[in-house]
Amino acid sequence: MNLHKQRGLSLVGFIFLAAVVAFVMFTAFRCVPAWTEYFSLKKVLQATANEYGVEGQSAAIRASFNRRAQIDDLPVKGTDLDIRKDNGRIALAVEYQRKVPIAGNVSLLFDFDASATSTR
Repeated sequence: MNLHKQRGLSLVGFIFLAAVVAFVMFTAFRCVPAWTEYFSLKKVLQATANEYGVEGQSAAIRASFNRRAQIDDLPVKGTDLDIRKDNGRIALAVEYQRKVPIAGNVSLLFDFDASATSTR
């Protein structure tokens, strides 16, 4: 007797797998704007830190950050910045949360912590 056992996915298994993959991709696509916003914020922090170096006044740094953040439509304001001197360089840091709605009353909450230090 030579029986060949069939292998592979059944229709029900395929539908279940497709539903799981679709949900994961849908969730990932909903999270992409939050991550691009975070990387834009890091870029703005670095540009602001490099602009002022060590001699920057905190009011001028916050104003410069506000101008740049307004252009990129970032959720963080200059008043949220933590400005300090680190080994003779300006260090900027900010923490914020971003809530990403998924479906109905289900959402993801991201805690972002961005920082930058001047290169001069």
